[in-house]
Amino acid sequence: MSFVPALLVIASMAQGAIVDRIAATVDDEAITESDVRKAIATSPLRPAPDESPEAFRARVLDALIDQRLSYADALRFGPAAPDPAAVEEALAKLKARLKSEGKDPEKEFAAAGLTPEEVRASVERQLLIQRYLQERFRPVAFADDARAREEYEKFYVPEARAANRTPEPFEKVEEDMRRRAQQRTFEEEVEKWMKELREKARIVLYKASTSIPPRTPTPIKNSDK
Repeated sequence: MSFVPALLVIASMAQGAIVDRIAATVDDEAITESDVRKAIATSPLRPAPDESPEAFRARVLDALIDQRLSYADALRFGPAAPDPAAVEEALAKLKARLKSEGKDPEKEFAAAGLTPEEVRASVERQLLIQRYLQERFRPVAFADDARAREEYEKFYVPEARAANRTPEPFEKVEEDMRRRAQQRTFEEEVEKWMKELREKARIVLYKASTSIPPRTPTPIKNSDK
């Protein structure tokens, strides 16, 4: 399937064409700028201090590419739909987070072009991916004594000293070190798997450009015979 570079024509109207720019393609499937706007409204990612809107958009787009790839991989195993109660809880948390930022969730969703069904579908997709990752990688993220000790010496102790705190003895925080080591190993395994997915995929990023005015139809002239 081919696309007009950086543009995806959504519809045409009497006054001109309505277009939605392509932000990226993943295995020849488009991720549009409207997809990015919708992801910003429902994603747990938030702008970092002093992060420019362009940099935040790029970070969301990068996460959206990862989500597209991981969701496709998860679907190969035919996962069951997330529990409705879990979806409702995630929706409530999403709306609570937006309210804590001083935003009206419904207005934010509407401004991003999201219908209530799309908001719910986005949350369900995120939950499905999370469960898939837990089921696939959590069993291999076992933290033994060696990993717990490494977590303590390599990460916990330097963090405590950097914060001007006296590190607790290993025996006192051993269980916490096991949990931290397990989570770190889990994240490393997911990152390695995600890198492999990206290497196998065809990913094209498009630079943002100035708006292109809609083309005015060329009148057809009758020729005399």
